[in-house]
This record gives sequence, structure tokens and C-alpha cells, in this order.
Amino acid sequence: MGIKDFFRISDDQWGLGTEHLEGIKGYSYKDYIGLEVKRAEECVEFENLNKQKILLPFKQIISVNFITWEKTLVKDLNPLAEGIVGGLIGGSTMAVVSAIDAKGRTRSEKVKVEGAIEIQYHPQGDSRAIERIVVDPGHPKSMGEKWAKTLCRCAGLPEPRHIEPEAKGPTYL
Repeated sequence: MGIKDFFRISDDQWGLGTEHLEGIKGYSYKDYIGLEVKRAEECVEFENLNKQKILLPFKQIISVNFITWEKTLVKDLNPLAEGIVGGLIGGSTMAVVSAIDAKGRTRSEKVKVEGAIEIQYHPQGDSRAIERIVVDPGHPKSMGEKWAKTLCRCAGLPEPRHIEPEAKGPTYL
């Protein structure tokens, strides 16, 4: 299978495999998602591993940007996993204590993805609201850049912009 077959590249479309970060209801964080620019249908197609397809018409897309996506994810601790780790460290008593202690507790994790693709669009029927879909193009980042430029060219949008995160904290003169 050639690269054009793998990424489904033709004159009318350009495909890219990515990981979903946020913005599509029903898709979880880090779900694999295929993106395809469909020139003939004038839309972007999002498809997950279950072959569920979502279409976003070009006329609803406002802009495409490269951003640094940051989020703090909160996960419930798994009592079984905590019990196993506690058991390895301190024996059976520690396993029980660790499992009980983990119940109802959470762990937070800061995630940062540089060069994420952000697609800003108007939801169908509401031209005043702006929503966004953010995906991680993976490596190499150049594939994501080519995909975004192809989308902008096909949709008649300006070139994708690289948006730097705003500085946090006080500003000194």
C-alpha cells in the first residue's frame, strides 16, 4: 500500500489520521479520528474507528489555526490498580488500604499539545455562535500543516495561522 492509498490522497481529497482533543460530541479525548477534505462535496469529513461520520460544510468554517492546546484532565483513581501497586510495595494489608483509599479520589494531569489544529466554525443554523474542533495531527507535524493548507485552499479561507498562547501572570514594564 502506497502513501497515497494509506492517506487516501487524490486530486479531490486529502486525508489525515489524528487524535481528537475536543469539540466533537460523542468522541472522547485521544479517540483516533480520520479527517478528510472532500472537495467535490465541499466539506470536511470526520470519521472514528466505528465508521461514524460527521460532515462539516466549508461554508460553516471560519478559520483554521495551529494552537498550543492545554488542558488539565481529571481522572478517577482505579481502586484495583492502586491496590495492586500497594500490594507490591507493602503486602496484602497495604493492598487493601490502597484500594480503599483510592475509592472516590481523582488524579489530575496537565496535557499540552503544541501545533494542534483548531477549526473554528459556525454551528448549523447559528451564524453568531463560534465553536471549535481541536485535533492533534501527530507526527510529522508537516502532514498536519499540509492538510490544513489544503483545507483552507479548498474552502476559500486564508492560510492557517500559528497562534501563540497568551502569557500568564503579571506584565512588568
